[in-house]
Amino acid sequence: MNAQPLHLPDAVDLDASSVRPTRIFEQCNHLLDDHTSLDRFYHENGYLFFRDVLDQQSVTEARDAMLAVAADEFGLVEKADALGRWTGKAAPQWAEELPVFAGISRRLIENPANQELLAKILGQSACMVPIVQYRLYPPNNPLGMVHQDGFYSPGIRDYRPLWIPLVACPREVGGLAIAVGEHKKGLVHNLAKPNPFPIPEGIINPDSWATIDFEPGDLLVVHPDAPHVGTANTSDRLRISFDTRVQSAANPSAFAATVTAFTPTSVTVEADDPVVGTVTLSVDAESYLRPISRGKREAFETFAEYMMLGMRLVVVREGDRCAMLREGSQN
Repeated sequence: MNAQPLHLPDAVDLDASSVRPTRIFEQCNHLLDDHTSLDRFYHENGYLFFRDVLDQQSVTEARDAMLAVAADEFGLVEKADALGRWTGKAAPQWAEELPVFAGISRRLIENPANQELLAKILGQSACMVPIVQYRLYPPNNPLGMVHQDGFYSPGIRDYRPLWIPLVACPREVGGLAIAVGEHKKGLVHNLAKPNPFPIPEGIINPDSWATIDFEPGDLLVVHPDAPHVGTANTSDRLRISFDTRVQSAANPSAFAATVTAFTPTSVTVEADDPVVGTVTLSVDAESYLRPISRGKREAFETFAEYMMLGMRLVVVREGDRCAMLREGSQN
């Protein structure tokens, strides 16, 4: 594993279009009742793939809710078209965390049958990390960047990123590809390049990429350090999915909260989760501060100037220290 961050100012950035998955995800359903073996597979390969394990009614309800948003808010599909055929209208930029999606992912994750499943995966009762990206990807949408979730989520302990397809996603619709085993190299984003610090070409083994034809009810669990990327949609319909994360319900390190007080070196928040309550956390130069825009890190030196009472944030704590503040997510 890399002990030091990458600083390669002259490196060529890895182009997502160069990713050509040649491997197929292994199905892990048979490991659900053997947590030791399940965890071993996860830490060895950097993912877990489960076929048809989520409650189908909860998946259908989430799909229908996202299709309604796609039709009513954005005009991407016709109303009541369960196939999600694209109208040709351009998708809005930065729409993945808008309030119109609020509650869709939480209802699916908190479904009792799905909670039982997630407890088996996590090894204990699970709750959501309040960060969700809702995906409505039209055909030929620009590819996202190859990335590692852990790079952008410092301080969240023992969490599991989840990718959940809500419609059939054969290869032509696209899905998610993971560089199997490459999580063992540690975080490989290039700090010598500007935000979002792209991964350099030549770091990830090109033969490590895997994907599969996804179906509604499938669940893909991604190691926080696993490089991954969405694949191209060359069909005539939307790819509909969402990304979220789960963590320990008994000891959550990430939580949604409202700012009630702050100083130049501390913040007091009231968490939505009564398990957390009201806490005061120290803030320092190493805290990852994104309270205004999730895409921009703010300076610690001017912390008290941009903070505001009543801010809705995602907070990540390490003991009495704030590891990350992030603009609130609609979950």
